[in-house]
Amino acid sequence: MTNQLELDIEGMTCTACARRVEKSLNQLPGVSAYVDFATEKAHVTLNQSVELEQLKTAVDSAGYRVGEGKPELARLMPRIITGSVLSALAVLFAMVPGFQFEGSQFLVWALATPVVSYVTWPFHSAAWKNLRKGDTTMDTLVSLGSAIAYLFSIYLVLQGHPHHYFEVAAVVPSVVLIGRYLEVKTRRSATDAVRSLLNAIPEKAIKLSGGKRTEVLSSELVRGDIVAVAAGQRIPADAILQSSFASLDNSSLTGESLPVELSQGQSVTAGATVLSGEIEIEIQAPAKASRLAQIADLVREATATKTKLGSIADRISSVFVPSVIVISLATFVIWLLLTGDQLRAFEAAVAVLVIACPCALGIAVPMSLVVATSVGAKKSVVIRNPDSLRIMAKIKKVVFDKTGTLTDGKLSVVKVTAVGQASVEQILSYAGAVEKGSKHPIAQALAEKSELAAQSVIETAGQGLTGLVEGIKVWVGKPQPVENQLALDAAINQGGPNTLVLVAWDNKAQGLIELSDNLREGSKASIQELSVQGIDSVLLSGDNQLRADFVAQQLSISEAIAGYSPEQKLDYLSRQSVPTAMVGDGINDVAALSKADIGIAMGSGAQAAQAASDVTILDDDPRMVPFALRLGKRTYRNILQNLGWAFGYNVILIPVAALGLLNPMLAGLAMAFSSVSVVLNSLRLKFTAQ
Repeated sequence: MTNQLELDIEGMTCTACARRVEKSLNQLPGVSAYVDFATEKAHVTLNQSVELEQLKTAVDSAGYRVGEGKPELARLMPRIITGSVLSALAVLFAMVPGFQFEGSQFLVWALATPVVSYVTWPFHSAAWKNLRKGDTTMDTLVSLGSAIAYLFSIYLVLQGHPHHYFEVAAVVPSVVLIGRYLEVKTRRSATDAVRSLLNAIPEKAIKLSGGKRTEVLSSELVRGDIVAVAAGQRIPADAILQSSFASLDNSSLTGESLPVELSQGQSVTAGATVLSGEIEIEIQAPAKASRLAQIADLVREATATKTKLGSIADRISSVFVPSVIVISLATFVIWLLLTGDQLRAFEAAVAVLVIACPCALGIAVPMSLVVATSVGAKKSVVIRNPDSLRIMAKIKKVVFDKTGTLTDGKLSVVKVTAVGQASVEQILSYAGAVEKGSKHPIAQALAEKSELAAQSVIETAGQGLTGLVEGIKVWVGKPQPVENQLALDAAINQGGPNTLVLVAWDNKAQGLIELSDNLREGSKASIQELSVQGIDSVLLSGDNQLRADFVAQQLSISEAIAGYSPEQKLDYLSRQSVPTAMVGDGINDVAALSKADIGIAMGSGAQAAQAASDVTILDDDPRMVPFALRLGKRTYRNILQNLGWAFGYNVILIPVAALGLLNPMLAGLAMAFSSVSVVLNSLRLKFTAQ
């Protein structure tokens, strides 16, 4: 018998860390493990009895630890605050003449010490773990640069030199740690997406047995259990309807605003909301095996394949760091052999390390992201996953969900056709009076059209309602046989691709009301702008083909695909041969948003959709879709410029420093200029990305 469990893994900074933990766990007999860096979890399958302590020991031996429940973001924040404050003060007293005084170097020394020890500890720890495995990453670069600058500064101060590099030792780790914070937030979004999905399943359910009603946990339900679900409550697990009729809001899986009307024997899905009356269902599968849970599994699988933009710096540093160390050592040895001057040799060697200090390289990515986030926030665009910028620059196709994305998802009256003698105003007034009190989305759209109230309202399951309005018995619902059938049929034939509601009294059709959700303002402009950018648009909806074609025609979208389930949407995106973005808003879109190269969610949509997305548009303006892609493209280009400048600047000046033409003080100034150049280039986004 096999058992499965999940372990939270702390201390990982890259996918290489995840592979080390995975390898260590798999060395235990009877253990099969997969470590997902995106969610920071180890998925462990046990084929024989293994103690939890053995698993913890295996993780510890790899240099990491099993989580103790304290969020990593909470652990990073005190270090970020400490580093930011002390680094700013160190720069102030070290570089601003008005704040310098005799002996100020000792104050800067005191300010830098907590930063180098406490704030930089995550980098020191990770660098040591990597060194034990023979690897070097950005952590090695930060740890080495900060430590060398700090130790050499102590040497200079004790020797009576006026110049030092304490501010360098403090600023480097503080700035890079902010970038680490952004990365951790990105990884957390994958876990948030899965949690939000599963929250659609109620925690408890009412089980019927032997004439008794018992409240049980949804996780305890098994196949064959009979469960009662009241109006406004969610279905706890996939089941078969036992009641004669049910009206369900199934938007958690379909995304469509119209309710689903089912009869006895039809299937109901976990997460659906009962709109009217209490229904009884027979459970067909436990909650953990429901369709909604399966979609959550798809999200885990899809988010695990996301790439990490920060790995660019790691790939550079994997070659750059050992090269710099070798060059520095060679510089010291060559100068010592040629001149015999230890101090000159040491200064030249340290100049190499200082000019290669990763401040500019460390801020190249986070600085661009901070500016891009600020620019996006002014337009209500939030880049949830900074690593997606690389792919946003390459998007060639955007797939739009319809309801809640290009349309507002709220039913409203779009047309009223008078069939009998009644006026349009009377038709709407009578219909609204009858529909008052119903939770049905159609009823809510009509109820606001009337100030009258109906008496003796009777609902015919799945058909409509009758009620007395001003002494007249009025029918509001699906088209029924009437005396003036020819006139009604003509009105139906002339109707658009909308939801049709018949209003009748005296056995005659009086009016035909058409309801639909409306296009969002800016939908057409969004499609036009994407076309200008050379990006194709596709409409992918769970609605009927007629309605999808109608919306696509209004927006000049050439391809409209309708009637797709979440699984079919996922399959469609899997088959795309070009970089593709998905724009959606509902739980039914979560798997597709996660699988797409870029997921873009509307801010008013489901929390699960936002958590699974790379970008969230807070004000639901479709025009922000092309803006977000343009912002991503220009931000990624800006990041590449920053990395190229930071890396190229060091490559050019390292030989200069090795030749003894750049003393450590000038090296520090050159490094500072490199950092300022990166900051100024990042700030250009404020003007170029609008």
